[in-house]
Amino acid sequence: MTLDDWLARLERLHPREMDLGLERLRQVFERLGGRRPAPTVITVAGTNGKGSVVATLQALFRQHGWRVGVTTSPHLHRFNERIVITGQTASDADIMTAFERIERARGNITLTYFEFAILAAFELMADAELDVAVLEVGLGGRLDAVNLIDADVAVISSVDLDHEAWLGPDRETIGREKAGILRHGQPLVVGELDPPQSVLDRAAELEVPVYRAGRDFHWDETPGGAIFRGGAERQVELGCLPQAQLLPANLAAALQAASLLLELVPAHVHDALAGLDLPGRAQRRWALGSEWILDVAHNPHALAALVERIGTERRWVAVFGTFGDKRSDRMLELLEPCVTAVHLAPTPGSRGQSAAALGQRLVVVAKALPRQEHGDVAAALGAALDDARRLGQGVLVVGSFTLVAAAERWLEAACKGVVRP
Repeated sequence: MTLDDWLARLERLHPREMDLGLERLRQVFERLGGRRPAPTVITVAGTNGKGSVVATLQALFRQHGWRVGVTTSPHLHRFNERIVITGQTASDADIMTAFERIERARGNITLTYFEFAILAAFELMADAELDVAVLEVGLGGRLDAVNLIDADVAVISSVDLDHEAWLGPDRETIGREKAGILRHGQPLVVGELDPPQSVLDRAAELEVPVYRAGRDFHWDETPGGAIFRGGAERQVELGCLPQAQLLPANLAAALQAASLLLELVPAHVHDALAGLDLPGRAQRRWALGSEWILDVAHNPHALAALVERIGTERRWVAVFGTFGDKRSDRMLELLEPCVTAVHLAPTPGSRGQSAAALGQRLVVVAKALPRQEHGDVAAALGAALDDARRLGQGVLVVGSFTLVAAAERWLEAACKGVVRP
């Protein structure tokens, strides 16, 4: 049986459907031995920015000589991307070995696709004798699978509206769910300037030291380069960095979290940040005679940050596609000031939707913005590229992870001459 066979089986027998709650998972975890993935654990929650914080933490710890493992979700191209140990994605063989252990341990207990993935990550991390594990919350926090593990440091990168059907209708309710990762007396790093009061209230209940962006730590841009300040006694001059792919707010939150566990060495921090590369986050490339930006901004909060980042002075031709449970109408409204046309693409995956279904959701918004629906992602990309060449603009691919992954594969094939745009 190959890993693809395993994943297909998990999709069939243990679907990705949400089944929030930790009791089933805890029973299987204990049957597996209940091993902590590493002596030190950082858990990262947030509506957006989690992946950037995790990637930065991984780079920081590795540059400082720590053995670090991370688990993230979702993946762009291969399931293996969800488990990275000492800089290497887990192999098919190791993942299948972990799956086999989980299958034997679970008995008649049902597990979701995501729960299998998290337990596999815990198993492989525990085997690897790490110094630190960085765990990305998949959904919410309180009832997410990674919350089986007590965090030594918690990070909440941001809180906004997303997954409202499961997490609640407003920031305060969602913030309370994300604050479920807090543990008594263990520090919390908050990556946004104005967090929900529910997060701060929960921290006070648990006597948690809170480190807030803009109050307890800062990221400053100066003529001489970036400076991180984590209080009056901790300042790291980073010098000039390559054009940052990740948002400074996420870099700063990661630096603050890391600084609670190790002494930051400026040269190591500079090298860690200079080498960061996270696919699908404001990812720029030049291909097929045009500039491209690919971004997995899949909710209004993320899309607003992307538009602020790229500005509205220059216009783009957009390829846009979201899952059916996203506020795509609001996303298109936010996108309108920086694009001249939108090519609607279907989104692969069980939660995806056709371009026609997406178009129906967008009928009443941004009516003056030219748009076209396409039957597949390749057609949307090819048409957008034609428009961009004609108008002398670039192509902006934005929306679901599955759309951006499909676009990356299409571009790679096109540049090798396999696809003729």
